[in-house]
Amino acid sequence: MPLTAFQKDVLQVIAANRSEESHFAGGLVLNAADDSARYSDDFDIFHEAEEEVAAASERDCATLEMNGFTVAKLVGDWGKPCTFRKASISRAGANVEIDWAADSAFRFFPIERDPVLGWRLHLFDMATNKALALCARSVTRDYIDIVELHKTFPLPAIVWAACGKDEGFSPRLLLEMMRRFARIDPAKITKIQAREIDQIALKIAWTEMSIYAEQEITRLADTQPDMPIGVAFVDKAGKPGWIGDDPTLTIHRPCVRGCLPTVHVEDAE
Repeated sequence: MPLTAFQKDVLQVIAANRSEESHFAGGLVLNAADDSARYSDDFDIFHEAEEEVAAASERDCATLEMNGFTVAKLVGDWGKPCTFRKASISRAGANVEIDWAADSAFRFFPIERDPVLGWRLHLFDMATNKALALCARSVTRDYIDIVELHKTFPLPAIVWAACGKDEGFSPRLLLEMMRRFARIDPAKITKIQAREIDQIALKIAWTEMSIYAEQEITRLADTQPDMPIGVAFVDKAGKPGWIGDDPTLTIHRPCVRGCLPTVHVEDAE
């Protein structure tokens, strides 16, 4: 976010409850560092099955109450399995909301260990999810996050890969929809920014990166028409990048629960 002192206290209590089956996702994966661009007022914890949502939410609430936090259960049927639950966690006037949700296990990379969060979604999968979110809603935090993510993964790589999680999109259609919803709510940005964000500079950055993405996506589609859509491109270490910048990158496909890419180097004849 960066994290507030209260949020750090909450995380310290529930991080030990995380696993590959109950992991942090959403903006927290990007914004937990002290120098990140924005704050958030909620945590997202994802699971693959309804039973895991129920077990994890009940375990977290019990752990928090044992450590002196007040838990108000807001949304969800807390008496039986369900796909979504929400609770407000508070102490000494501070609060944070936690969402426990069932989500698709179809992703590019396995869930990763994290020293602060316990277990979390891989940042590239978070980036592709954020692209799909921005194409369907006008939410300031999505806009800020996608500009920040472009500093780590080129936007054309994010957009091209995201189509593998929703095959109804082509890369150009997805980018067009993201542009449609990429707007700033001045009141919201003031509330969530962790450092002064120049809204004009943010708009310029988004415009430049979206134009670059359109050019790169079009060039790849025109020059390599057989290139599969919905794949990531990775280097020998498995780090995602853009094949238009580095033609030595190899294709990495999404699958259930994700997998680590294995790059085989052919011997020269």
